[in-house]
Amino acid sequence: MNEQAGRPVLIFDTAAFDAAVKERGYETQADKAGFLGVSRASYSKVTRGLEQPSPKFIAAVLVKLSDPDSPDSLNRFFKAELR
Repeated sequence: MNEQAGRPVLIFDTAAFDAAVKERGYETQADKAGFLGVSRASYSKVTRGLEQPSPKFIAAVLVKLSDPDSPDSLNRFFKAELR
């Protein structure tokens, strides 16, 4: 029997993202949302844990901040857990 303790969710690691974009001069929520090409409202909801990141949000983070030499780019900014 396949039992699962909860539902899998994807968590955005805001601290890791903030550190990466601060080096580029993005500090406000509006700046960060603009950098990703997502709405400020969407950015705010994801960073506060009110919404899971959308595929567009995830793709934007990976396109803008992935290290092509690192297979762990996804793990740098996103964590999965059961809730």
